[in-house]
Amino acid sequence: MLKNTHMSGLDPKLDKIDSLMTADQNRDMFNYIAPHYDGANRILSIGLDQRWRRQAVKRLESNAGHLYLDVGCGTGDISFEIVRQDPKARVIGIDSSRGMLEIGWTKIRRYGVESQVSFREGDCLDLEFPDNTFDRAISVFCVRNVTDHNRAFSEIVRVLKQEAKLVIMELTEPDGPIMKPLFRIYSKTVMPFVTKIMSSVSAYKYLAASMAAFPKPDQIKGAMIGAGMIDVQYSQMTGGIVTVYEGYKTGNKS
Repeated sequence: MLKNTHMSGLDPKLDKIDSLMTADQNRDMFNYIAPHYDGANRILSIGLDQRWRRQAVKRLESNAGHLYLDVGCGTGDISFEIVRQDPKARVIGIDSSRGMLEIGWTKIRRYGVESQVSFREGDCLDLEFPDNTFDRAISVFCVRNVTDHNRAFSEIVRVLKQEAKLVIMELTEPDGPIMKPLFRIYSKTVMPFVTKIMSSVSAYKYLAASMAAFPKPDQIKGAMIGAGMIDVQYSQMTGGIVTVYEGYKTGNKS
């Protein structure tokens, strides 16, 4: 069982969960920063977040007309990228933050994809969908915020069809001798400056802390395998700031 140990002793509730915040605290934070979320991400990542998302969707190995689940869809950028790469796709996105979803609903109308994309409030620890519903699932920059990684992976695998693919992309703290100290400097100087102007310094201090606290790739890989995935692999991008995990629900690859 993956458990967070970085906050041990500070809050009894946090000793029992895999994230640095409770689900309620996390939802409140994202509701608060929602109006500035997209803009802050573009600036803080120097625009790389869009490239990362394109790469994550590309790894889904899409086929025309698939039904996709976007877990932690936020304001919807991953869902819209899926439709861009697979114009016949149907996508259901779930997120616990209504503030983020309200922006996503506006984008659905703006892009004219009402027939293909829908967003709804949901909990990845208790998905409302029947078993074996989706052809593909993806979760980008969400798992760090989930209070029980094992349960979340099990729920996602449950609603995937046999042989379906899952892609997870997560922000991670670099380990290298050059990138790690550079990231530490960046997170303590640039991030607070930008977020003080745009939204919430505390929210992005949480971002840096959650990246540092996130389990190592082999642990996440093990949790995915434990949930019923096979052929699980991971790779890193941009010097280790982003890690991508890929696997298939038990069975032959589709």
